[in-house]
Amino acid sequence: MAMFNDFLSLLFAICLIVWIIKKIRGQTPQQVIRNHRGNNVANEVPRTRLRTVTPEMVETVCNMFPNIPPAAVQYDLQKTGSVEVTCDNILQNGGLPLPPPYVTASFAIPSTTQASTSSTGINTSSTQQSLIEKYKLQDAVKRGLIPPEPPKKWETTAEKRQELLQWKKDAMVLQARERYLEQHKKKQKEEAEAKAKNNLDNSTSFQTQSTNQINLNNTDFEVTLEPDAKRRQILQATERRWKKDV
Repeated sequence: MAMFNDFLSLLFAICLIVWIIKKIRGQTPQQVIRNHRGNNVANEVPRTRLRTVTPEMVETVCNMFPNIPPAAVQYDLQKTGSVEVTCDNILQNGGLPLPPPYVTASFAIPSTTQASTSSTGINTSSTQQSLIEKYKLQDAVKRGLIPPEPPKKWETTAEKRQELLQWKKDAMVLQARERYLEQHKKKQKEEAEAKAKNNLDNSTSFQTQSTNQINLNNTDFEVTLEPDAKRRQILQATERRWKKDV
């Protein structure tokens, strides 16, 4: 009986060893790494290849949708590589998700210069035109219509939900266009005022220089005439003495 129990124990041990070996061989390399290191290597989300993004691309989207953080705009542009696709993502989802912690900003939004401003203005205008054509809003633009924000409610049917979503997209595109036009007019006004002020400063400076030059010439004239006046006084005094002697 004891030998039979020993045989069962040995058989159980052999079966256990075989099961462990099969279990180890059946694991993937990622699972083995995870088991040995105790981390989540196998569950890491694969990082997609990010595209190159210029500051002008980020600024174009931010001008149209100022409520979207630049970091979220940059991250979406790195994935799409297109300003139009990123704008469409904003319209589809109502916003953009923030980048994950391991993604760092490769650049900062630079201060606006005259060259970058003109380039960004052209890009923004062309992007808006593409969105207007895509959503067939030419008639609304001609009539100057800006639809109000759609009501925030859940419709019962899919058709009504689709209509509400389209209403929201149209409103966001037209409102973004209106904001851009207002910013463009404001910028043009500021540039015109700065140019007028610069011209006025230059004119005042020129008048001041002319006045100083005239005063300098008058001073030179007075200094030049001063010896002649002295000579005349001497001649007049000499003439008076001569008359007295005669």
